[in-house]
Amino acid sequence: MKGKFIVVEGIDGSGKTTLVNSVYQKLIKANFPIAKFSEPTDFPTGFLIRKFLRNEIALSKDKQLEAFLEDRSISLQNNVYPSLNSGKHVLLDRYFYSTCAYQSDNKYSPSFILNLNLEKGFPLPDLVIYLDISPQAALDRINKRKETKERFESLDFLTKVHEAYNQVLEPDTFRVDAGMDATELSAVVEKKILSITVQTYL
Repeated sequence: MKGKFIVVEGIDGSGKTTLVNSVYQKLIKANFPIAKFSEPTDFPTGFLIRKFLRNEIALSKDKQLEAFLEDRSISLQNNVYPSLNSGKHVLLDRYFYSTCAYQSDNKYSPSFILNLNLEKGFPLPDLVIYLDISPQAALDRINKRKETKERFESLDFLTKVHEAYNQVLEPDTFRVDAGMDATELSAVVEKKILSITVQTYL
């Protein structure tokens, strides 16, 4: 049986990657059939994007979108689809909703970028989990953990991203308060994931 495609989204500082790793480790220990991936990937396109995010190179908006679309296609073909087709569920840290939120501007709206991804045939997830946090709270977290910020880690930009997410996320998105205790947050998300899958683990 084909697995479920589960995506976790949130602005920088929401605790998204920490949550994904925590839930994944718990499910693996329970012998749950799941694979974990992230965007940008570890393929060459992903490395290019990471260099851009670290301010090591400059990319025009068109080149940014081109890179993200190419990296996503490679991710789906090499990581996501093979895992789903083998019966594993996939937990993906960021997907095209991130591109809609982070790469949108006056020229390219969030909905335009969303449609661009859908026109490429990129599938909608079975479940989208969104970690909701205020931009200021997210920035406070970032400032505590980092000495050097990445390209998009400023209050004005995080506010723009937060608003853009609200424009493109589906009504059935599972929204979670990212400010809750980490253990409680992990338990809530794990329960939701188990609720949409065929097998249930205690």
